[in-house]
Amino acid sequence: MTSEPVRSYLLGTLDEADAASIEERYFTDRGFSLFAQAVETALIEDYLTGRLAPPIKSRFEACYLSVPDLRRRIEEVGKMRVEGQIATGQIHHARFLLAAAILLFCMGGAALWFYVDHLGFAPLPNTTGIRPVLATLSLSPGLLKGEAAGVARLILQSGKGKVRLVLELPGRGIPILCSAQVSLASPNGGWNRVWSTPRPVWSTPSTGGQQVAILLDSSLLVHGDYLVEIVGAGAQTRETYSFRVSPM
Repeated sequence: MTSEPVRSYLLGTLDEADAASIEERYFTDRGFSLFAQAVETALIEDYLTGRLAPPIKSRFEACYLSVPDLRRRIEEVGKMRVEGQIATGQIHHARFLLAAAILLFCMGGAALWFYVDHLGFAPLPNTTGIRPVLATLSLSPGLLKGEAAGVARLILQSGKGKVRLVLELPGRGIPILCSAQVSLASPNGGWNRVWSTPRPVWSTPSTGGQQVAILLDSSLLVHGDYLVEIVGAGAQTRETYSFRVSPM
């Protein structure tokens, strides 16, 4: 088991057939998936420590710095490296302080419970609420734009809540790890990013293939045309979708 094919896959330089083979093995072989994750961590560490050759560094930055979720992965590995350099004595000291804080918290909580119970105070009602899903829109791949294009329409009702987009991935037999990006058409013909998944998500089985379901806040969607992109490993766009938000 060598790391080179996995590194090429992560850098987006592997041909489509070999990339599909790696993706399939990633989901069927637990040992290989752990190995692939270790290869990615090592690749990011090589980048952070300046060990990548200039052509590889340029390719890495083109893949990882252009996708928010992959940039966060770089930050995570960097944070783990810093945390791994903490001296053993500092770790023990931190644990001691944590244990002392927990002890004080428990003692304070017990005293507060006794005080509240003695005075007969009633607990406050739980006011935490979950925003409802205002609409669900299923989308098939394909980029359509313009009044005559017949794009899918989303009519939002008043009120605050979530919108669920179900993005179909027809013909795919195995799950993929991907990110979703939603952009609004600008008057000059470009696209302005309004939302992206905070972290990569797995696709799930659906009729005829796979699908990706995402939830975004309805306040982000104003009247206009939208483009949704599914981005896979190596910042490669897998599928595109379009829809239009219309006023009531």
